[in-house]
Amino acid sequence: MKNNRVSANLLDEVQLVSYSALSVLKRVAVGAIDTFNSVFVVDEDMRVDFYRDRGIHYTKQGQYWQAITFLKQVAAKRPDDEAVVFYLGYSYLKMERIMEGIELLAKSVKMQTASPRIRSTLGLAYIQAKEYKKAVEVLEEAIRQAPDNFNLHYRLGLARDHLGEYDGALSSFQEALRIRPNETKVYQSIGFVLDQQGKHDEAVVFFKKTSELTESIQES
Repeated sequence: MKNNRVSANLLDEVQLVSYSALSVLKRVAVGAIDTFNSVFVVDEDMRVDFYRDRGIHYTKQGQYWQAITFLKQVAAKRPDDEAVVFYLGYSYLKMERIMEGIELLAKSVKMQTASPRIRSTLGLAYIQAKEYKKAVEVLEEAIRQAPDNFNLHYRLGLARDHLGEYDGALSSFQEALRIRPNETKVYQSIGFVLDQQGKHDEAVVFFKKTSELTESIQES
């Protein structure tokens, strides 16, 4: 694993030099380079741009430890970059570095400029940390920004379920179904809530629907 990481990091540095060289050639072509030495210096903004691109790429590829390595450096330089905060926070959660994720995402939310996806990811982080009341607060605010966001309603349902607010959980899950009528996990979640309320016959209907949708997906 160590050798793979070294190789990957070395490859990234080689790519950075190539990335820099390509940009330099373009600048030479338009007369933007004034001295010989500047051709061989990687501009700091260029480095940050490159790290940002690589970090987001690694997140999307599921290579979260590499994503964190790059995006953490970018976040230090550009704390207001919404995409960097989102992908870095998401990578922290995937690597089970929950408190680091919460610290990063909560700081963005406090600045009152956070997008719904930042708030949604923070809500998920609070759920993972079992801080369900905080999750509800963050997700409810996000829903006011984006009322048709599936993840917001579904995660709010999960948080309310954990708090024992079963009617509220059902309401949230129903909203999630409105947005995605064939989402298997929502039918299953509703079934669990109904079962906890002692509505076993109603729960069976939703568990049956879950099974039907699962079979349909497997056959397709």
